[in-house]
Amino acid sequence: MRFMSVVSVVALLLPQAVRAQDAPSLTLELNKLEPVAAANGAGPGCRAYLVANDPEGGPKLDALRLDLVLFGTDGVIARRIALDVGPVSPGRTQVRPFELRDVACDSLGQILVNDALICKAGGADQTDCLDRVKTTSRVSTKLVR
Repeated sequence: MRFMSVVSVVALLLPQAVRAQDAPSLTLELNKLEPVAAANGAGPGCRAYLVANDPEGGPKLDALRLDLVLFGTDGVIARRIALDVGPVSPGRTQVRPFELRDVACDSLGQILVNDALICKAGGADQTDCLDRVKTTSRVSTKLVR
């Protein structure tokens, strides 16, 4: 009888442990968009600020290059870019600004984290990077995956 109760407790706790391991370990937040004046023959653009937060205890991401797809407020794809976010160290919050030339900030409706083009941790390629990413936004433009 005592053996059954220990087994039952372990069985109940196991799904919680598995869910904890599946929890996203990297948060990407679209924090700010600011207009950029026209320069060097290009039209006005937009500077975006991406905040990466990797909680303590996770592996250091040596390299992380994301495939981002930009959608206009009308839902139509406006552009596709590659953005280097890594390296990202556990327990640190890091800001990654990037410029979008010839794209007005108020024309952006959504940014899709479409894929991880490069993801390395501990010197080895990783295949589960997108599974570990959680996206949020502090601006009207959504950041989704």
